Amino acid sequence: MKVFSSYYDNVPKLDKNGYTFVRVSRKEPPEWFVSDYSPVDMSDTYGPTAAMLKECHPLEDWAAFEPRYKSEILEVLDKGKALAELEKVYVDNGSKPLLLLCYETAEENCHRRLIGEYLGIEIEEL
Repeated sequence: MKVFSSYYDNVPKLDKNGYTFVRVSRKEPPEWFVSDYSPVDMSDTYGPTAAMLKECHPLEDWAAFEPRYKSEILEVLDKGKALAELEKVYVDNGSKPLLLLCYETAEENCHRRLIGEYLGIEIEEL
């Protein structure tokens, strides 16, 4: 399974048919994205909570956000089940590479990277 990540504003530059677009943000995506890209919604599993974003937004306080995201979101997941769910999305969508999406443009301060690290999968940023 190949997994990439990016941010919503970058999507129009990418091959619309080359990826399975996967939402990992709890904040609603842009309207054009939902209507044009038919994303798989995994925001309830991987999206930071509204409280988390309000209290320690990743770009403003990464030192507080990262451990909180790990403990409240990632560490409560069953890794095997989470990987199996991603694999199912991959297979169910024609084995097209998954593209995890949220709003953050800075890869180093984004939960998309933490998802890959926690699950032990390589995620390439586009």
